[in-house]
Amino acid sequence: MEMKRMKTMGAALLAVVLASSCSSTKNTLQTSALNGEWNITTVNGKAATAENDPFLGIDLQKKRMYGCAGCNRINASVEVDETKAGQVAFGQVMSTRMLCQDMETETAVLQALNNVSGYKGTEEELTLTDAQGNALLTLSKRPAATLASLEGKWNITKVYGETAESIEKTDKMPFLEFDTEKKTLHGNAGCNIVNGGFEQEKGRSASLKFDKLLSTMMAGPGMTLEGKVLEAMNKVKSFNVKDEHTAVLLDENGEEALTLTKE
Repeated sequence: MEMKRMKTMGAALLAVVLASSCSSTKNTLQTSALNGEWNITTVNGKAATAENDPFLGIDLQKKRMYGCAGCNRINASVEVDETKAGQVAFGQVMSTRMLCQDMETETAVLQALNNVSGYKGTEEELTLTDAQGNALLTLSKRPAATLASLEGKWNITKVYGETAESIEKTDKMPFLEFDTEKKTLHGNAGCNIVNGGFEQEKGRSASLKFDKLLSTMMAGPGMTLEGKVLEAMNKVKSFNVKDEHTAVLLDENGEEALTLTKE
């Protein structure tokens, strides 16, 4: 009788251990969940506010991280162990060298990234931690971009961070107008009318590549701006719609080639 009771207790204890183990595994966020673009919401417990929206993009297939620290564009390698969820580190973080009025957030973000060794959270909200498990950065997943969100007319307000007006003043507002159903494009690059199409990579809803661009051949004011706009358009690989009034077209490094504003 005593032996039977001990076996029963042992089975119950094993069930508890197994349940705990399963629960622990279920609650461990898999490494693949890191993929995608994330807004940086706090750094060292403080709200991450800056001139340019700070964010991280993580591509585990290419083992790279890209984004913006608040002023400058950043890039780094990503180091993960697929068999050990919860661990991540970034290689040496490289950045462009622009100066902004407020560099406080950027300095804190760059320092934090160099100390990241782990992560925890959900597929929508992440915390990047140091070796002791202390929170360094909190991230929120950017909504998945949809082609339909590009529908309509957008003014081109920036080319690689430079305002269109600072590049060259012109009477013609440069713009792009998307017909997402027909996948056609109409616009003005600064002087000439531009027409063409665009395509996407299969399975990548945020990808974007312009195709068969044709323009009129007039010469006049706006040609300097036009040259930069067309060069940027040829580098576009993806897009992100920040809100109903702002979209960005990104190059292969995740840098904002064109900033678009809807009227």
